[in-house]
Amino acid sequence: MARTLARILLAPPALALLGLYRCGWIEFVTGSRLLALVPGAAGRWWRRVWYRRTLAGCGDDLEVDWMAAFRTPRAKVGHRVFVGTFCWIGWAEIGDDVMMGGHVTVLSGGRHHDFERLDVPMRQQPGELERIAIGADVWIGNGAIVLADVAPGTVVGAGAVVNRTFDPHAILAGIPARVIGSRAKPPSTADATNA
Repeated sequence: MARTLARILLAPPALALLGLYRCGWIEFVTGSRLLALVPGAAGRWWRRVWYRRTLAGCGDDLEVDWMAAFRTPRAKVGHRVFVGTFCWIGWAEIGDDVMMGGHVTVLSGGRHHDFERLDVPMRQQPGELERIAIGADVWIGNGAIVLADVAPGTVVGAGAVVNRTFDPHAILAGIPARVIGSRAKPPSTADATNA
């Protein structure tokens, strides 16, 4: 009963914001940033409603925590995804059952700005945005920066900078990220002899 009442009371502001976006009066990123400011369960509910209606794809049970936002409506999100506080997500396709700790940044590739020309300021040079794919069952630790695809089953350690793609089920850490282990079990000796 309380949950239903809360949804009824919270719906008008969420619908108004969606209406402003659909009419072109506010940009996607403005709506995302405004909703990132709302704390608690109400904020998580508003963000879920916003992203389900604005992203290119959004599965069930998306939870976007306080001060976290998506940068572009081209992003796609799978089922049961958690995005921690202060995360910033660019053009990404995120698989099912992904967890992101706080302060994770997923950039739209690693070439936002070129820097080859000396006669043009770097901020004015063109760049190339890429979709980043994050596979299913991935855990990205606090403060990690993702510039490349992340294979399914991967664990990215806190503070790691992922600048290339690794094999599935890798455990990554460091700057730049490197493999420090694997979640995949190697075949045991008994399994090898029975094969």
